[in-house]
Amino acid sequence: MIHAGSGLAVSATPDDAALEASLAAIQASGTDRADLALVFASGAEAGDRAHAVLHAVRRATGARAVVGCTGVGVLTERREVEGDTAAAVLTVARDGLVVTPFLLPDLETIGADAGSRLAVATAETVLESGSVILLPDARGLDPWALLTRFDAAMGYVPIVGAVAAGPALVEFCNTDVTQGGVAGLALSGEEPVIGVAQGCMPIGEPYVITAAEGTVIHSIGSRRALVVLKEAIETLPNPNERIQRAGLFAGLAIDPAKSPLERGDFLVRHLVAIDQSSGAIAVGDQVRVGQTIQFQIRDAEAARDDLAAMLAGVVRRLDGRRPAFGCYFNCAGRGEGLYGKPDHDVTMIRERLGPVPLAGFFGNGEFAPIARRNLFHTYTGVLVIFPDGGPDMAPMPPDAR
Repeated sequence: MIHAGSGLAVSATPDDAALEASLAAIQASGTDRADLALVFASGAEAGDRAHAVLHAVRRATGARAVVGCTGVGVLTERREVEGDTAAAVLTVARDGLVVTPFLLPDLETIGADAGSRLAVATAETVLESGSVILLPDARGLDPWALLTRFDAAMGYVPIVGAVAAGPALVEFCNTDVTQGGVAGLALSGEEPVIGVAQGCMPIGEPYVITAAEGTVIHSIGSRRALVVLKEAIETLPNPNERIQRAGLFAGLAIDPAKSPLERGDFLVRHLVAIDQSSGAIAVGDQVRVGQTIQFQIRDAEAARDDLAAMLAGVVRRLDGRRPAFGCYFNCAGRGEGLYGKPDHDVTMIRERLGPVPLAGFFGNGEFAPIARRNLFHTYTGVLVIFPDGGPDMAPMPPDAR
């Protein structure tokens, strides 16, 4: 049986917050000590007091594996805290739990080889089955190279997580603190149930890119890319009013063979530039001829609908299994700034899944697989749920499904 608990505290210093959150997590778990503790800290002093944060968590939880990083905000299943000095802690205890914390200390030195080193660090733990939680620094990070090298070495192993954020980017691993590196954790056993909420709604129709170079799309369906974009916008009710408050994005189909394409089937990327004279559009990723694209809008309404659809999918894939614990990695561009009110996402998660112990943070980009392909996302909420498959656990009640 898995014993898990979460705690969140706001205090004058991040280490005081970490101690209070750790004690709350241990109490909620119903155990005296943990096998694993995840800690996420925010605030102006989180970097300077990082060692004190780690010491507080280790002292309160007794965990043999402690991993985490800083964010611009932190969260549990009960609430979200943005722009304040706070800490969120998740503790997990279970007989036979195999976890391998790792720390790659210098991304800029490792460079494109980071994915291969990550594979070496995690291979023994996830050789049969398992998952990886990845908490890298933004400095020196090449997400595409990291994921490509890891997948080439390991085959498909789900990678989830987010990029550290805040005034000082700091990664925690056991007794070590680093900047510019990658902290993380490999867990053996059953794959978690993962939901990805990209916060976007497709508009218009999907079309094939017919002329492109690098990140620039010249034509879509043999017409100027800008013409297709304008037509997609016109499909919206009150298009001028909606576009004024919504962001515009390009959705690149992840599985070209899937039909029909639906919400969540796209890798969402920024529209970087528009050339009115040529009708070309630049997007925030490499594109190729033959790729399917559908434009997207992102605002509070679209994000709320997308999160609801994601949660319905998570419940469906749990198939009656009780969630034991989880993480929620939220983009710094979401939260109260997007919805205009606090605690939006965790409230919806709690309403759909119940009081599952969660911890997470607001970061600078997220990792999660879609269609068994590890991807790097932006403006995304990534929910990771670890079910308890033990025989003494009751299934989820029908009203929670």
